[in-house]
Amino acid sequence: MRVIQLLLFCLAFALQVRSDDDRQEFVKRNRAGGSTNGPTSPTNPLTPMFEDDILPILAEACLDCHGSEIQEAQLDLRTATSILQGGENGHGVIPGDPARSLVLDMIVRKQMPPDETDLLTEDQISTIRRWIRAGIPAKETVVRLPPRTMIRESDRQFWAFQTPVKTAPPAVQLKNRVRTPIDRFLLKQLEENRTSFAPDADKATLLRRAHLALTGIPPSPKQLEEFLADQRPNAWNLLIDRLLQSPQYGERWGRHWLDAVGYVDNRLFDGDLGTIYPNEGIWRYRDYVVDSLNADKPYDQFLTEQLAGDQLIDWKNTDELTPEMTEKLIATGFFRSIEDATSEAQYGLAKRYEVVFDTMTMLTSAIMGLTIECCRCHNHKFDPLPQRDYYRLMAFLEPALNPHDWLTPQERWLPTVSVKRRKQIDSHNAAVQKQIDEFTEKRDNAEPNDRITVSKFTEQIQQLEQTKQSYGKIQALWDTETTPQSRILRRGQVEAAGVVVQPGFPEVLSQGNESVQRPDETANDSTGLRLALARWLTNPKHPLTARVIVNRVWHHHFGTGIVATPGNFGRTGSPPAHPRLLDWLSVDFIEHGWSLKRLHKQIMTSTTYRQSSLPAANAKLTNTPGESLLATMPLRRLESEIIRDCILAVSGRLDSTPGGPSVMVTTPVDGLSRTEQNPTPTSHLRRSLYIFARRVYPLKFMEVFDSPIMPVNCTKRMTSTTVLQSFTQLNDSFMLENAVAAARRVRSRAEDDIPRQVDAAFRLILSRPPDTEELQRCTDYLKSRRTPDSNEALDGLCHMLLCTNEFLYIH
Repeated sequence: MRVIQLLLFCLAFALQVRSDDDRQEFVKRNRAGGSTNGPTSPTNPLTPMFEDDILPILAEACLDCHGSEIQEAQLDLRTATSILQGGENGHGVIPGDPARSLVLDMIVRKQMPPDETDLLTEDQISTIRRWIRAGIPAKETVVRLPPRTMIRESDRQFWAFQTPVKTAPPAVQLKNRVRTPIDRFLLKQLEENRTSFAPDADKATLLRRAHLALTGIPPSPKQLEEFLADQRPNAWNLLIDRLLQSPQYGERWGRHWLDAVGYVDNRLFDGDLGTIYPNEGIWRYRDYVVDSLNADKPYDQFLTEQLAGDQLIDWKNTDELTPEMTEKLIATGFFRSIEDATSEAQYGLAKRYEVVFDTMTMLTSAIMGLTIECCRCHNHKFDPLPQRDYYRLMAFLEPALNPHDWLTPQERWLPTVSVKRRKQIDSHNAAVQKQIDEFTEKRDNAEPNDRITVSKFTEQIQQLEQTKQSYGKIQALWDTETTPQSRILRRGQVEAAGVVVQPGFPEVLSQGNESVQRPDETANDSTGLRLALARWLTNPKHPLTARVIVNRVWHHHFGTGIVATPGNFGRTGSPPAHPRLLDWLSVDFIEHGWSLKRLHKQIMTSTTYRQSSLPAANAKLTNTPGESLLATMPLRRLESEIIRDCILAVSGRLDSTPGGPSVMVTTPVDGLSRTEQNPTPTSHLRRSLYIFARRVYPLKFMEVFDSPIMPVNCTKRMTSTTVLQSFTQLNDSFMLENAVAAARRVRSRAEDDIPRQVDAAFRLILSRPPDTEELQRCTDYLKSRRTPDSNEALDGLCHMLLCTNEFLYIH
């Protein structure tokens, strides 16, 4: 008897986490000799039966809104099958799991029924809870139907929501103008419009175009000379291969990706010009992007590491972080450029959710090409994206960005060493600091005139300081200790939390109702949810992922994407100008290992890319604004960073040091910020990618040329033409200094030979030799202004060439 009593006590203690009614039911069941696993038989009187116990409760309180005549939110509570199927917000109950059952959750939180006089009693709620835990027993045959759909089959027919299909390139008449399959798709449309491609651009133009496209630096006079002399039939292809292998390729294309993800070095909104809040260590993510692109890391792997690098490695339990582990943790800096003011005491839960909302905006626009942020408050007005899809997608992020278990931005970082090693270093430093404090106290208590004693303690303190160990910061993302219960926020208000939702993919982009499983390769105790999201996004059948990145690459090569709205592939975005080409490129991109470098070469070796920016003499069609037939190569102005880099390159002053902490900018009261000469005398001359990126106040010179503001991210830069740009070119000290430096380079090559000086200036700054008229006019100018002791004329000529549209534009 004592043994039986002891067993009953242990079992009751083990179940103390259950609610009181469940525990009482458990004790009754054991006294009656029932199963300790909970009854499931309809004949057991302690097991609620739907028709006998649950339906009467629902009929009294709920069927007016969820019955035969009205079914609010598509929820029908008349049968166990219809409850299981649920309504607009997913399954109504999860058999065996009351905590995840939406109907019970709404009842417990007194959101159902809406009339407070009809609220269920605790006994009634207990009955429903026990019914769910028992597996929703019913006399009817319960059928597991899929959740109610929120979209129509016609919604799936929209081009962007269908898996891309690779169709054969069409036949064309002018086969001699075809170099790659790309040309067939575009030439077919041109021929239907009774025109063709423009002639190929000359070699000098192509050389400059390729260098600026792939490295952001113009070719040197020596490179120009060598390419013009290279008569090999594959000279162009070899040039593309060489530029793709340049370390400057990653710097050039890294800037495009950093725009899309909203990379900045500043933590807060940056609304105060004079105050900077550095996001310590975020530069490591910038360098990760550059290195990954240089290594031609497959795009699907590139994405996966950024979304879930922390879930691919067991970084918590390792003795030492390997370079691979460090790289994957740094990759999650993808999430860490979002404005985060939650360290300030006056901000609470609402501000935390703003960080999550902005992260959703960045994620969906950069990778999926969707404008989903309006779904915070309501179903999308144009695209088939219900509100529940927004919060189901957000649920993938909430274990890491958990508003109810929040880490402030000052806490959300990892050391560049393992967790174990960090503890050792912190312990060592604490012991050293204790000694330092003791010596400091002794020094402070020594007689002021006892210089020997003071000097001895000071020297000992300095020696101890040198024994301290250190580590850097990685701005990373990882799951917090608790996994939140994700809910729909009614009208997007954090104080109006609604029904529970489970992580899930947007219905219109899913193959049926795909369940979310923790990936087997999840390497630690994390939820694996972001890794599951990454695997879904990089599935070759995903309608958007490959299309979005292929379109972005096309956009940066031609100035306009095949879809002119790179961040919006929905119904309010632009339709694809060449849908079959976009799909062909997307599928081909996946089939060849998601290689971005191969995609670049495929585009740049096409006739489409190599044609002149001037139409053929007999062309019957001239491109007008908004047209995208590509009968010529579009003119494109250089981005602000590349304008600055090109000026430094032709002046010979560019510091090409890669990577590392960002170069700080000054904060003068007049707003004319400059780069600082720190930590080296040439730091202020480094590539613009490495300048401290502020959210609102970029370097003033770059701001003039449309460097973007980064409230969240930038999927497409705007280009303006203003008089301020001309004034800056003519008067800014940066322009004047580099014009003088460029003239100095010209003189070192041509000495005092004026025609040679003109030729050298054109080759250096415009990457081409001057034509006959340019040579004559510039020679006359230099001769007319020449004096024995002055170099102003050549300085002025170089300054003029730097101010030309030809220098500012890619032809």
